[in-house]
Amino acid sequence: MNWHVFFNSQLKKVKPYEPGLREEQVRAIAQTNSIHKLSSNESPFPPFPRAIEAMTACLPYLNEYSDGSVHELKQALAEKHGVEPSQIVVGNGVNELLCLLAQSCLDETSHVAYCWPSFVVYRMSAQIAGATFDEVDIDADGAYDLDGLRAAIRPHTKLVYLCSPNNPTGGIVKREQFAAFIKAVPRHVCVVVDMAYAEYVESPEHLDPMAFFDGKRPLVVFRSFSKIYGLAGVRCGYGIAPVPVVQAIDKVREPFNVNTVAQVGALASLSDAGELERRRTENSRQRARLYKIFQRLNLRYYQSEANFVWVFVPDAQLIFEELLKRGIIVRPFAAAGGLRVGVGTPEATLATIEAFEHLFC
Repeated sequence: MNWHVFFNSQLKKVKPYEPGLREEQVRAIAQTNSIHKLSSNESPFPPFPRAIEAMTACLPYLNEYSDGSVHELKQALAEKHGVEPSQIVVGNGVNELLCLLAQSCLDETSHVAYCWPSFVVYRMSAQIAGATFDEVDIDADGAYDLDGLRAAIRPHTKLVYLCSPNNPTGGIVKREQFAAFIKAVPRHVCVVVDMAYAEYVESPEHLDPMAFFDGKRPLVVFRSFSKIYGLAGVRCGYGIAPVPVVQAIDKVREPFNVNTVAQVGALASLSDAGELERRRTENSRQRARLYKIFQRLNLRYYQSEANFVWVFVPDAQLIFEELLKRGIIVRPFAAAGGLRVGVGTPEATLATIEAFEHLFC
């Protein structure tokens, strides 16, 4: 078999997604029995109590296929956001929805634009489709540079991505910036706003893309249950989009792509605003502790509105490896000179502080 010509030629350009190290992978390296996984932007807390109860109750019925139309969850999400259920699409995480959107509208004649560093799936999905793309530098605050992004738009641009808060830097697009941007974007361009971490945001200046959603403008907003809701292990994300976009994604998505456990867990999570606020507050508290140690050690970092902090270090790969020895798993971005440090439990924060003190004091 000549494998060189067997596969889709576009795959030659694609580097497979590399997940963060697991705890068991680090135990052979770490010089401690205490391991803290802070590399994947997961919630340090389990699913909401109501979600655990609902998911447990559905287990005896897993011999049946999930609701392929995701009817009940779509109804609840439509009510939450003030849109029609036909304008909601639910997927196996935002990751899947990003790939399905690209699959449904991109080809070799298309162009996309986004800022960098940001979520690598924007690049991967464009590469697989054979589309060209531009990566615009983020701004000085670790947020999307909307002026630069606007300048990158071409006549054949189809998708422009905005990630706010941005992964991996935590910066946000502000309300007034977004308003000016979306009014200036040509109508042939679909603006895709990835808000997977939006529930962590405390700033009143954060963008509100739904203020511009009318079901006609090419605007798609993605949200996730994997982060503050603690459902990363069952995978559930959703998008709010014009009906034609939803219909196109439905043509390429896998039937029953959202499992039963994910659907009932997500639905139950929506009704517990108190738990969401508690987690947002605790995240802010632990994030502030990370800021203090970075300030004391004279390490530059970005102010973050998410559950992670980007910190600049002299040698990101070396510091990443040294942190592993002390049981701290973070995400290195060696080419950009930084580490993405997840916000964990108070115990994980203390261990992170002690590890950084050991390395930089």
